[in-house]
Amino acid sequence: MRAIRRTKTVEGTSIPGIIHNGGSYFYINVDVYEDGMVNCWELTDLKGLYGKIQSGWLTPSVPAGEELSIHGLGAYTVESVKWTYEEASYYKHVKDTVSRLNPELTNIYEISLREQQRNEARRIALSPTATEFYVNSELFYQTTEGKSVHLFMKNSGAVYLVDVVVYKDGRVAVYNLPAEAEYTLEELDGLFAEGTFFTTLDTSTSVHILQLGEVTLGASLYSADAQEKLKELHNLYKKLNGEQTAHEACRAAYYAYLENPSEYYREQLRIKYELVPEHERMYLGDMDSKDWDYQRILYHPEETREV
Repeated sequence: MRAIRRTKTVEGTSIPGIIHNGGSYFYINVDVYEDGMVNCWELTDLKGLYGKIQSGWLTPSVPAGEELSIHGLGAYTVESVKWTYEEASYYKHVKDTVSRLNPELTNIYEISLREQQRNEARRIALSPTATEFYVNSELFYQTTEGKSVHLFMKNSGAVYLVDVVVYKDGRVAVYNLPAEAEYTLEELDGLFAEGTFFTTLDTSTSVHILQLGEVTLGASLYSADAQEKLKELHNLYKKLNGEQTAHEACRAAYYAYLENPSEYYREQLRIKYELVPEHERMYLGDMDSKDWDYQRILYHPEETREV
């Protein structure tokens, strides 16, 4: 039988959630789609989501005393909590989100037994990456794509855990605030410099996680540097516009050095390496090598690499 396939665009939104995996807690964006599918590190239908919440895999809370990891931001000890939901009400919150996206609840997708068995046989766990966008013109439905990072933000005397989305046109939107805020990419430098956006908690801090509750987090166990996160946002803007990112420039300098291992190319590699956000340098290589060979060349040139 001749095989073909098609790609369908399904719109949705993201809400805060927490993955409890192997005794560790990870803050995530739970992607909720208008067809009732939900992505919480794995794409599932509403029935499957109920099982994941009941099993504790997806949870709306973290017990006091546990550690909460926030991707690309840091890890923090949870000292005290005022969570909004428990399991049943959080599941209803997700279902209500689907209803807001799709008031008639039409074309709700359910994973069939055959599909489930096929994916298990193929060892496939679907977890599609959501594409962030905003509609800039309803005529012909023209949209502008964006990419986001997690940050802490001071707003009206309180601290919020927010998503900062930079769009291809330079617009910057901040979500998970009581009222969404907008800036230009150029304004971010000043906002980081004055400490409006930050990453590190020096003392116990009350943090609002919109839709989930209010939590007191202890001083950072580790955290990304705020200026490195600013670099990341500028690099995301370059990537959206098809420009060479710091990661791509660094890899090019790395291969240039391997072909011509001279001090000139080593210095060029150092310059490009330091432009890559520090918390993202591990992604310069593969999952095993990370950025170790870059460090070897720059900081331990006397060591030779096994080929």
